Amino acid sequence: MTAGRLALLLGLFGVPAALLWAGHRLRRRSPRWHGAFWGALLAHLIAAVVATVASMVPPEEWRPEDVWRGIFGFWTLLVAPVVGAAAGALLGASSGREQPPTARRART
Repeated sequence: MTAGRLALLLGLFGVPAALLWAGHRLRRRSPRWHGAFWGALLAHLIAAVVATVASMVPPEEWRPEDVWRGIFGFWTLLVAPVVGAAAGALLGASSGREQPPTARRART
């Protein structure tokens, strides 16, 4: 299995599983966590559209030395959510938003 195919599988199945885990009890998380979650989710949705469009290009139009097919088709689903989570965490930490009242209550 090539690195590109592994990246595609992790992007298709690993990232949504990680987002499902990260979204669990989202209301009780910090603003930084909120930003990271929404940034990763938005980036993954955009990457899914980009990868779908890249996969619709006929193979006759790609040359063996084209790197863009591998980047858009295989790697965006894995790399874009990481970049989106980092950007969202930075924006979420600087927003200064207070946590909702349910987040401040002790767990029972």
